[in-house]
Amino acid sequence: MPKFKTGCPGQNSAYLKDFKTKNVSCHKCGCEIEFFADERKVKCPKCGSSVFRVNPEIILYKDGKISFGGIENSCLDWCGACLDKKDYEDITRNNERMEKKRQDFKKLLGSIPEKEIDVTEFFIDAFMKSINHAKLIDPKIFAILQDKNPDLFFRARSYYLNFIGN
Repeated sequence: MPKFKTGCPGQNSAYLKDFKTKNVSCHKCGCEIEFFADERKVKCPKCGSSVFRVNPEIILYKDGKISFGGIENSCLDWCGACLDKKDYEDITRNNERMEKKRQDFKKLLGSIPEKEIDVTEFFIDAFMKSINHAKLIDPKIFAILQDKNPDLFFRARSYYLNFIGN
């Protein structure tokens, strides 16, 4: 992690352009957490868990191939001079976790036959909703699907269980 003699150049308010905030739910307790544009990790005020700001993926699925868009990099991805070492390492580990999650999701979709379009669409939607969850797909999403569409639930759950069993 490089260090600048004069500190982080991004901390100079003359260079800050985005003061927007984003609310994210804590993955453990559900508490709403506010992130400022330059924050990537915040402690939940309710349960104390570390929560990472991850932008929802834009998933493009065409002809059986998947690609991801909407992935934003910030100065933290190449510098981290404004953070202490532990926070920088946490963010780096989270970036690696997200990349593994994307790769696992590609494998999951690759295990679903092309004719199962509704299952694939369910998983794409579920993945975007689960982006901050530790698991590939938040189990609560399956519970909701079970009540709304039992047939789709059993087919999707079967593919998912087969995938995580391998």
